[in-house]
Amino acid sequence: MWNYKLKKISVLSVFKFTLIYGIVIGLILGLIGGLFGGLFANSFGAFGAGIIGGLIGGIVYGIIFSIVSAFGAWLFNVVSGWIDGIDILVEKK
Repeated sequence: MWNYKLKKISVLSVFKFTLIYGIVIGLILGLIGGLFGGLFANSFGAFGAGIIGGLIGGIVYGIIFSIVSAFGAWLFNVVSGWIDGIDILVEKK
């Protein structure tokens, strides 16, 4: 077993990862929501609007998710400077 200390997280790496992850998850959930919302409408226009709204909502979700996650990584770096990081115990399989 090895003891390590996590002291810093790359804010840009967190932002890039969560941007892609958030957009993919947001698009999937937005499309599902748009499909179900559009299916219960009685017109094709509402169905299309549900799909488009789901796509736009998914992209906006991904952007907001990445900004909040990057802020969390930055905040971790600030607090980690005060308390000397987080101890992690790693075990080799």
